Order: sequence, then C-alpha cells, then structure tokens
Amino acid sequence: MKLLGLGFLGLAWSKDRLRGYATPNTVAKSDVEGQITYLLDVFASLRRFMPAEFDLRGRDVLELSPGASRGNGVLFLAMGARSYHAIDVFDLAGKEDPAFYQRLLDRFAEGSETDRTRARAIAANSGAREFGYAVGRDFDIPRLAEGRTFDLIVSCAAFEHYDSVPDAVAALTQVARPGCASVHIIDLQTHSRWIRENDPNNIYRYPEPLYRLFRFPGQPNRLRPADYVRAFSAEGWSDVRFVPSRTIDPSLRDVSLRGLATPFAGQQDMIVLDGALTARHPGRAG
Repeated sequence: MKLLGLGFLGLAWSKDRLRGYATPNTVAKSDVEGQITYLLDVFASLRRFMPAEFDLRGRDVLELSPGASRGNGVLFLAMGARSYHAIDVFDLAGKEDPAFYQRLLDRFAEGSETDRTRARAIAANSGAREFGYAVGRDFDIPRLAEGRTFDLIVSCAAFEHYDSVPDAVAALTQVARPGCASVHIIDLQTHSRWIRENDPNNIYRYPEPLYRLFRFPGQPNRLRPADYVRAFSAEGWSDVRFVPSRTIDPSLRDVSLRGLATPFAGQQDMIVLDGALTARHPGRAG
C-alpha cells in the first residue's frame, strides 16, 4: 500500500503540473443537483459546530478558500447575515452562474422570507459589496479582506492545504472582531480518491523529504488536531478545541496505524479522519 500511495502522490503531482488546481471537491461542476446537495451538507456542518448562542443576524461573515462555489455565502445571507466575503488563492468561483444561487435557495427552507428575498437580490448583483469575492496567489488575508473585519470566519477542507497554518491564523486574527467565532472543518486523511477509502492514513507513511519531493500547491500539509489548536491558541484565541467528526473504521484501524513515519507513529489521534476546529476571539461581541 505504501508503494501504491507513492504512485498516487506522483499522479497528483503530475496532474497539478499539467492542469493546475481545478477540482476542490469530488462533485462535478456540471452536476448542479450534486453541488447543491454538497453545499447544503457543508452549511449544515458549519452551523452544527457554531456556538449554540451565536446569532447570524446582522453579522459579517468571511469564508476562507470556498473553492468552486460561494453558495455558503448565499445561505448565510438567507439566515440574516449582513454580508459575506470570500477569499481564495485560485479563482474557481468568480464565474459562477448567479442562477445557481437561486436554485440553491429553492432547496433551502430556512430563514425568514425577508432575508431569503434579500439574499436572492444580493446574489443576483455580481458587484454587491455584501457578497464579495477576492483572489490572490499570495493569500494575504488582510489585503483580500479589503478593509473589512468579521464576526464569523469559516472554512471547509481548506486549512489542511495551507503551507503555513500559523501564518494563516495570524493573518485571519487581524480581521477578526472581538468575540468573533471561528469554525473550520478540516480533512486530515489522504485525499487521493481511491486510496483514501482503503488506507486513509497513507500520506502519513512517508518521511518529510520524500513527501515533499512530490510537493504541489494545495498538497495536504499533514498537520494533526493538536497543531491546529496550538496555532489558534498562540494567537490568543479562547475556547479553542478540535472536535472529531469521523474516525477510521475499526476494520481498517490495525493496518492504518502500522508503518507510519515519524512523528506520526504512536500519536493517539491517528484514527481521526476529520473534524472541526472551533475558537472564539477574545473580547465582547458587538
């Protein structure tokens, strides 16, 4: 399985060289209903991990690395958020058809009629400041935030692709208001689509020099839950915790935990496949 995993690493490296970064999730862009189902699931997950007392009404929301769709933003607006802004390294959502947002809202039953109508109007206006989008290869979060600060900062399957998580957390801290909530769904397992089902810990089998030999933009950084908690805590965030969502199937655990490289061998959290990092920026929310 280790040799097979190396083959998949090489394949991912080759695809990036030939095509660049273009597939942020496993649902084809042409599969509109599949994309809607995927976004509704992601949005439900983000809300599940938000603080129970957090009210979206009147809030300004930042999403990091939304990938191919800003659909989450439309749903936040439908729940009463004042504004949504998304930033990314790659321009994957800039040409999204506004009609898609209307279809997404047709499938979303929550939110008041007033807020849903407002969300439809904002999403139909490509230049609306309340529905912003900025892209930069340097991923300079304060610059891409365009002078804004936020009450809620979210991401899904993004943090595991950042080369420097401490730098990303330090940057997002600069645009977080006092009391800002932060919710980040993080995928810790192997990303190659066949091998992740059979050996989800495959990316942890290789020494760092060998793994980085196949480096490409967006390659999983192999950080573990404690690393993310440490990065947020170092920037002064409070109530920092990582909540596991899924763990390796018991039938695969023995083989998945054998043969891991240093420093992953023996870590207690190596059965965790994904979860959510949640934190609160110090201070009283406005």
